[in-house]
Amino acid sequence: MEEKTIWDFGSAYFKNGLLNTLIIAAAAILITKALTTLLRKLFERTERTRSLPFVYLRKILTFILYAAAVFTIIAQIKPLQDLGVSILGATSIITVIVGLAAQATFGNFISGFFISVYQPFKVGDMIALPEKGIAGTVREITFRHTVIRSIENTEYVIPNSVMDSAVIENRAYGQSFYKRMIRISVGYDSDTTLVRKLITQTVLSTKEYVDPRTDEEKANGVPPVAIRLEDFGASGLEFIFFMVSSNLADSYTGASKIRTRLLEEFRMHNINIPYQTVDVNIKNNG
Repeated sequence: MEEKTIWDFGSAYFKNGLLNTLIIAAAAILITKALTTLLRKLFERTERTRSLPFVYLRKILTFILYAAAVFTIIAQIKPLQDLGVSILGATSIITVIVGLAAQATFGNFISGFFISVYQPFKVGDMIALPEKGIAGTVREITFRHTVIRSIENTEYVIPNSVMDSAVIENRAYGQSFYKRMIRISVGYDSDTTLVRKLITQTVLSTKEYVDPRTDEEKANGVPPVAIRLEDFGASGLEFIFFMVSSNLADSYTGASKIRTRLLEEFRMHNINIPYQTVDVNIKNNG
């Protein structure tokens, strides 16, 4: 009878014995950690390799390395080998079910890859999905989903397949200013010259406002605040102008200050802000 050694212990369950399996598992884990650490350092060396496409590529390679380590360990365990053969020999119905279940995940993965390559938006951008009624700052882009933090400080976790097919308004794509439209209505008997003057003074006195004009526009006399008479409304003249700021938070804060200050200025100068009223007539039949 052949004498068994410590290396043969557990050979009924492990392909090369328990001790060899533990050594192989430890080696697989250590090599994988070393390779992933090396990948991280390589991809963080320059600004270009820290961009979204390279981050996405690093995540893919990291996933492949860990998957290879897991399969290497599983290959040493005999019961799991038999299980793998059974799964591979499963009926076509199970294969179809698994395929349908994985279809959405795979679609999100592919969509995330194209988002990382073409970059219609990136982490830090302020975007909106009008069809979904969602707006906020992009916080994270993963294999499966994109995380958006709203102005109310809540987070939306949106599948990449939705992000890839949705109409997206990117409020930070290639622009150096944030613009927020302010619409205001005044009575038809108002002095429009005075209205424009008060709006201009109020906007320019708001510290969050930045002048978007170029040096050429300033030299050509382009006004610092573009005020337009947008329409003849049902009850008043409708003016529009923009609160321009260097960041999104200032656009909200500045717009609020401008509205509050204009309300005070219009009251001081007897400029009427029209609003809808309802007349109720009670008929007395007595």
